[in-house]
Amino acid sequence: MSFFGGAGDLELFLSRARVMSVGAVPVCLAAMVFFISEEGWRFSLFLCGVLPPIAACPAVRAKREIRGGMAASGLGLAVATLPLAFFLASIEGA
Repeated sequence: MSFFGGAGDLELFLSRARVMSVGAVPVCLAAMVFFISEEGWRFSLFLCGVLPPIAACPAVRAKREIRGGMAASGLGLAVATLPLAFFLASIEGA
């Protein structure tokens, strides 16, 4: 089974999940600064400031313990943070 269109290696999946979930942290922090400065939306502090570091922890830990499910859940939570923040901001603005 191949993950992300590459070799079917679990080690590769764990490495990519860790890198992408840790890489989502600065992106979400930048979105948090934008939301607070432009809109004054304080919920972004929780969504973009707290959730991505919490999501990065299981992904980093899964790389050490070789757990695919934990890496996938950390990656999923990190990736879902921005769409959830944009959705909630659009609801509040409407």
